[in-house]
Amino acid sequence: MKSKSILFFYNNFTSFVRTDFEILSSVYQVRKFQFKPVKGIFKTGFEIIKQFIFLVIHIWKYDAVFVWFADYHSLLPVLFAKILGKKSFVVIGGYEVGRIKNLKYGALCSKFRGFFCVHSMLLSTINITVSKYVDRKVKHIAPGSKRQLIHNCVDLVELPDNKIEKENLILTVGIIENQRSFFIKGIDTYIDVARNMPDYKFIIVGLNKIKLSGLLTNLPGNLTIYGMVAHDELAGYYTKAMFYCQLSRCESFGVSIAEAMLHGCIPIVTNEGGMPEIVGNTDYIVPRETSEICRTINNISLSNMPDMQVDVAKRITTCFSKAKRKELLVTLVSDMAFK
Repeated sequence: MKSKSILFFYNNFTSFVRTDFEILSSVYQVRKFQFKPVKGIFKTGFEIIKQFIFLVIHIWKYDAVFVWFADYHSLLPVLFAKILGKKSFVVIGGYEVGRIKNLKYGALCSKFRGFFCVHSMLLSTINITVSKYVDRKVKHIAPGSKRQLIHNCVDLVELPDNKIEKENLILTVGIIENQRSFFIKGIDTYIDVARNMPDYKFIIVGLNKIKLSGLLTNLPGNLTIYGMVAHDELAGYYTKAMFYCQLSRCESFGVSIAEAMLHGCIPIVTNEGGMPEIVGNTDYIVPRETSEICRTINNISLSNMPDMQVDVAKRITTCFSKAKRKELLVTLVSDMAFK
């Protein structure tokens, strides 16, 4: 019987949040609480009140607190934990340490929201950072806070031993619902690359064509756009693609890059955030210049492609597996909260 218990707080139950919930639930008793993501100070205030009442009633029954992302929903749990002498863990995913003012991207663009983020980091027992990039950011904006780097992970089927026959296809994946995410994910650059490489097919998965119709004029004929698909359907796209491009202006880790590499896609990424940590090989890191991106892709020897597919997949299974994250995460929680 699992004797140790954890309260697990989150806003959206995304794939990486679900992964940590599953990891912790395999070892401890875990109860999750959703702080619903809403817009507006009054609706947010109502969610804070609901969370406060939940904590007053339930936190004394649990041994530790675990929160995914520092934000409005993280401050009360870590504050209650500190007052009651319980350990608290906050996973810093990246948005909370971001600040791109011209695109209004990142929690730190708002002083009010930034207050919740920074003080959550300062009050938590330890911040779990998902990349070296995020770790450096936390150290800078919350000096004195404690941190532990545990990379994000993927949990997909490994590339088979037999080498996969790829299509002449360059892929990118993201949740692209508005103008801000369009430019954050570098879709403008990606489209320009497609326009300059007519011999390749290009596919964007996850873009809302209706909301972003004003940005999608004069598209090249070799580009196809799909909307959101179920996460388990992405493997079909990864398996076909020869290259995976992530040309983001900000990316704390890049789970889709790791997933694509696991399926043998050769990654091409900009030198931003945690993306270079994933790809490892500097040959795959490019400046955000269309001509340089095209040159890099064209210079990759297609004759070496089968071996390169195996190499990039092995990097993910070696460095970013779910098993490795589980080992590091459970060890950290056990050592800090239950010894």
